[in-house]
Amino acid sequence: MQRGMNRREFIGSMALGAAVSGSMRIATARTSPRGEREMTDVDFIDGRWIAHSYFLERTVARPPRVSPEPVIVPAGAHGSVVPTADGLAMWYSTVRWVPFKGGKTHQTWIHYATSRDGITFELPELGSPEEGNVIIAGNDTGADGKPLTGVRGCSGICVLDAEQQTVPHARARYTAMYRAWIPGKHGGLSLACSNDGLHWTGYAENTLRIGESDTFNNFFYDEKNKQYVAYVRPLVHAGPSHVNRCMARIESDDMIHWGNEQLVLDTDDADASAVGTVNEAKHADGTPYPRGRNKQYYGLTVTPYQDLYLGLASFYDVEPGTMWIELLHSYDGVTWRREPKREPLIDVGQGEAWDAGLAYYPAAGCPVAVGDEWFIYYAGTNFDHHSKNRSRKDLGQYRGMGAVRLPRGRLVGYTAGEAAGELITRSFKWTNSELLLNTDAAGGSVEVAICNAGGSPIKGFTRHDAEPIRSDGLRVPVSFRGSAALASLRGRDVRLRVHAERAAVYGFSMS
Repeated sequence: MQRGMNRREFIGSMALGAAVSGSMRIATARTSPRGEREMTDVDFIDGRWIAHSYFLERTVARPPRVSPEPVIVPAGAHGSVVPTADGLAMWYSTVRWVPFKGGKTHQTWIHYATSRDGITFELPELGSPEEGNVIIAGNDTGADGKPLTGVRGCSGICVLDAEQQTVPHARARYTAMYRAWIPGKHGGLSLACSNDGLHWTGYAENTLRIGESDTFNNFFYDEKNKQYVAYVRPLVHAGPSHVNRCMARIESDDMIHWGNEQLVLDTDDADASAVGTVNEAKHADGTPYPRGRNKQYYGLTVTPYQDLYLGLASFYDVEPGTMWIELLHSYDGVTWRREPKREPLIDVGQGEAWDAGLAYYPAAGCPVAVGDEWFIYYAGTNFDHHSKNRSRKDLGQYRGMGAVRLPRGRLVGYTAGEAAGELITRSFKWTNSELLLNTDAAGGSVEVAICNAGGSPIKGFTRHDAEPIRSDGLRVPVSFRGSAALASLRGRDVRLRVHAERAAVYGFSMS
């Protein structure tokens, strides 16, 4: 699901532009003239909206792959995706082995691709035929002629677009965080900027955070706290030196000076015992050293969304050496909430799937919207972390960028089976004239009553008055029999009481 594209075709058809309609930047809240926050979209992943549920199961999506094959191949472990005027732009990596100090080391190159539909990606030829769509290579220099990377290349790249998100200290339209060992400087996190997303200039202040952070180090400007945050491997932690497969959060007021490291995500006794049984690495004398529990967090990709933060965590099962992606959420970006069953959002591929070894490191910017669907891009391999091929052995060690998709707003739902169930929301002020439900009731029914703050149905808006919903839609209108108008409730504190049978509800919106 990719094709080559020469430079003339690329420039003529896919120039970078403004955000497409329906990207993750869609406004989900606005401020009234009185300064009150008026919610317009609510997804039920935010459990604060559910005051109580009865006979409804909170369920996590298991979105299907868009194809049995990767959307881009070869592709390495890190990437970023942003909307453009015509679809999506993606920066992703490939890995190669190069000579280093009498042996070999990994060298990571960054590539650029575009897509109109989120599935088929164009790979523009930006340089020589050998380099194809490479924009940053190993031992590369920036647009100013100064060193941008070192012998190990550019390990991971997280791109911010100042035309689509707030980046107060941006020096060009695009800002990238990446890990590098720039000649003459310490290894660690660096920044680069670009006006076109293709030609990059490293910051004179690099390196900004010295030290190893062997994960996808994603960052963004947090509009709640008015500062930049990044999710990295901790430099300070309990236990032996290599017990750092957990995630920390660092902050900056200017993107240059980073600090206030806090460890924010680690596994616990419910995942695995405190004594690991598999030691993957050894000291120079051949004795093994511990890496922590046999279930570990390998990475955390974070996206601000509505009134919370979505986390897509890479969960590493040490004994088989496989990884899968778990859905988390947080209300402050520090304390992370796991779903009750701790089940995968994106599991490793089954059988002879190309990603039967690892499904990990979701791209920064995901989930990203294309029309009424969300796409999540992730790195995948047919070999596990122990370098054992688990499928498609004829391909050798195979790396690609995979994708799953799901209807917008449906990461988490409240589902009723044969036994009818109900939920009631927290109290909120009604300020609109239309109520719409994100629901799949095609095989059953959903009825909505509007109640006062005390939970009692309001006359004209009771369950008896409600028109049953028996359809599947992201914004299904909620209507009532008789002459009752939702606009008449403006200014009142209300709750929604949602009754469901053989149906799922994912959230609601108001207009």
